[in-house]
Amino acid sequence: MKLFGKAEHRLCIFCRTVLILCLLFLPIHSCALFQKAMPKVDEGIHINQIGYQPQQVKKVVVVGTLSPEADFQLLDSNNQTVFSGMLVDYGHDRDSNETVAHGDFSAYSTPGQYRIKVAGRGVSYPFTIDQDVYLPVLKLAARWLYLQRSGTAKDDPLTGIKHSADHTTPAILFDGNGIHPGQTFNVSGGWWDAGDYGRYVPSATSTLMLLFYAYHFNPDMFQNSQFNIPESGNGLPDLLNEARWELKWLLKMQRNDGAVFHKVTTSGYANTSPAEDALPLYVFDISTQATAQYAGVMAAASVVYRSIDGNFADQLLTSSKRAWEWLTAHPDKYPVDGFQSSKETGGSYSVDDDDETGHRLWAAGCLFHATGGEQYRRAFSQLWLKRDTTPPVYGLSWDEGYAFGMFAYLDSKNGDEAIRTEIKRVVDTQSRNILRVIHSTGYMVGLTGNSGIQGYAWGSNEHALEFGIYLLRANEWMPDQQLVDGAAFQLNWVLGVNPLNKSFITGAGSNPIRTLHHQISRYLTFPTPGAIGEGPNAMDTGGDPILQAMFDADVPFAKRYADSPHSWATNEPVIYGNAAFVALSSWFTHKGQKPLEYLKN
Repeated sequence: MKLFGKAEHRLCIFCRTVLILCLLFLPIHSCALFQKAMPKVDEGIHINQIGYQPQQVKKVVVVGTLSPEADFQLLDSNNQTVFSGMLVDYGHDRDSNETVAHGDFSAYSTPGQYRIKVAGRGVSYPFTIDQDVYLPVLKLAARWLYLQRSGTAKDDPLTGIKHSADHTTPAILFDGNGIHPGQTFNVSGGWWDAGDYGRYVPSATSTLMLLFYAYHFNPDMFQNSQFNIPESGNGLPDLLNEARWELKWLLKMQRNDGAVFHKVTTSGYANTSPAEDALPLYVFDISTQATAQYAGVMAAASVVYRSIDGNFADQLLTSSKRAWEWLTAHPDKYPVDGFQSSKETGGSYSVDDDDETGHRLWAAGCLFHATGGEQYRRAFSQLWLKRDTTPPVYGLSWDEGYAFGMFAYLDSKNGDEAIRTEIKRVVDTQSRNILRVIHSTGYMVGLTGNSGIQGYAWGSNEHALEFGIYLLRANEWMPDQQLVDGAAFQLNWVLGVNPLNKSFITGAGSNPIRTLHHQISRYLTFPTPGAIGEGPNAMDTGGDPILQAMFDADVPFAKRYADSPHSWATNEPVIYGNAAFVALSSWFTHKGQKPLEYLKN
């Protein structure tokens, strides 16, 4: 059903946004307009604003100095106490500069809608306990990728987003020798990477890997006609339909010799709708980094699509092998100092001075998983010996590759048993490092401080989600409830258990992100629903004046975030952040669900 007619009949922006959110989120929790009269919300009582599965660990974080006998109650939708417990003092949380206490209500598992009430205080935001509690918000976050599609017209019935096809003209080559007007390439399609209209191979590859982890965790949950996208109804799971959109763009980014172009952007940032962006479009130079990441994700994708679309799987694997052949013929990093681009043409997504061993390990591991080929097994073994052993955790983002390679090797048959054993040892050690930080923070998040991979870096929410994914992948090889609980805490962080009492996803929860540093949202005058915000950033202002002011004022690390369209270093959505959310929430979603009514065609 189309929600909105022609422009002259549309509701005002405010009313339209409220209608969208209520229609989308009544399955998550009751729209605030329909809540019964309740005590005043206490912003110092932090819960997951979406909710919890019945069997999931459930903890509330309460800020402030409490009396020795402080307790909490779990209130149902009729304001009746159904569970009570004592708050346990945690003490001082240095990253928020707060004194906090924890209340555990994991023992309560009856489905329903609830709030937490603290003696002498107010109540929390409402939340739900239900086996399927994350299913609607998971779908919303996955569907956001459709809203990021480039190269196609949209007339979306759920959000009212409408624009013509964008950036469909051939892109001019822009390499280390300058601009070549006579050399153009059709590189239309793919997803806009973030808040602007750029498209990047590094971010695309890590995004797809995380989506494939989502499918790996819970394949029965992803079904046909789930997301109300153009391909819905074609017999394939919509998650894989959406991933295919990006994969088909990636295929266009490979040269005939196997090397891969690094990115596609215009000559600047257009303050227009995507279809009205008339700035020159460029496809940028190849890089060994992008080529290695491409080889890895295309091999991984071939495994996923093998039983669904064999011809497409063959095409993906062939392109992966060609990229690997080019890499083996070019063992040195290119460009020598990493891919660079001018400020006017967007970010670089480059590892710069770092070596690319991790990215090549990612490629070798995924190709070995896809083929079982001896050359890839041997290459993995050689690269494994060269790995950087200093990080406490190998990340699951575009700037790394070790973890993607390690898990692919563990998923493979006929790997060297000694290497498998060593990988498991590394995974166990790094998982304990993640848990150590989680257990040392008042908000039970895998982030602390303003340095290192576990600090509050740019995109901290994505990193927390990735730590949760890492723990769940580790749990497959060394089952431990602590790993599952640690992963659940990362989901809680993003959905409300944080010092800002913020649900870091547009349109979900009682206190969601209300603005975005996001060009299409600016053009629409409302934030596209389902976007994951970057989160607190205590390490790099990136010239962001709003964040710089927080640095100057010495705001606690975990609070350096602004729900502002002008804060690009804390509030710009990125495709890999959404993919990380989809992957983590998929594990905590009941398997084999039917599509919800509001997302049907």
